[in-house]
Amino acid sequence: MKRILITGASGFVGSNLVYALVREKYQVILLLRDSSMNSFPDEIPCLKAYGSIENISLLKELVKGTDTVFHAAAYISFKKSDFEKAYQINVIGTRNILEACFKAGVNKVVHLSACAVLGYSLDKDAVLDETSSHEIGKDNVYAYTKKLAEEEVQRYIQKGLNASIANIATIYGQGDRKLNSGSIIASIYKGKMRFVPPGGTSYVSIDDLIEGLLLLARKGKSGERYIFCTENMNYSMLAQRIAKTLKLKEPKLILPCFSYYPALLAMKGIESFSSFARKRIDLMTTQLLKESYRYKYFSSKKAKEELGWKPLQSLEEAVEKALIYYKENALI
Repeated sequence: MKRILITGASGFVGSNLVYALVREKYQVILLLRDSSMNSFPDEIPCLKAYGSIENISLLKELVKGTDTVFHAAAYISFKKSDFEKAYQINVIGTRNILEACFKAGVNKVVHLSACAVLGYSLDKDAVLDETSSHEIGKDNVYAYTKKLAEEEVQRYIQKGLNASIANIATIYGQGDRKLNSGSIIASIYKGKMRFVPPGGTSYVSIDDLIEGLLLLARKGKSGERYIFCTENMNYSMLAQRIAKTLKLKEPKLILPCFSYYPALLAMKGIESFSSFARKRIDLMTTQLLKESYRYKYFSSKKAKEELGWKPLQSLEEAVEKALIYYKENALI
């Protein structure tokens, strides 16, 4: 029986990955923070370790005899004030787990990254792939630190570590306890979304993503990126489809492109002079505002052709599953 370690096991992706691997009868080890002690029922057949990817000694013990490591732990923030924390977790933490895996001779590492590192376009007809190289500034905290994390992965690949990278679009579905992508669903559900930005985005359902990650562990080529994205659409279409799924009135007012700079100035003011900026994850920050006027469209052709990935779940199905989860857990 293969022994598999998951970092960030209590997170959106990590928790869904745990259940999928347990169903397939793998020996699963979870790296959890102390605050996540009650994330999984006792009857779930897995081994639990508590600590942080900042604890190198712990990581060295956990990877002993491990065949595969899914590195899902990450610090998600779009605020400049969180840069040091994001760097410590996303970059140094990734380096720690890679070093432990390399020294222990782990057979395969699957590094979970984001499509955010591939950038965005001003052209609504442009579709980015794994070769995209976009200059990312330090102000873009999450994308910048995740890009540096990918560079760490590539350094260890050059040393001989077998590792592949998953570049993941915005995820919808059950398990999004912190309402990362779910903030849009919650906003429409509560009737708080009045305006829709003019840009575009992409999505993947959590169920399809988990299937892709399992395929990546088995078939992914070392040193290669693989994009997991089901569909691209503008924000107007996204809001329309979510609202229809929720059986609610859709926001129809699309912000004009010329509103970008006034909106940006207003957002900077809000972040500077209110408690808004102190929230862990916000529906809108300066960085998210910038991206909402751009197009984040991606191609999953490589994952489909090389891994045999076949995304099947529609946005509507993923939103329905997310809504059930949010209600069951009193999140909305």
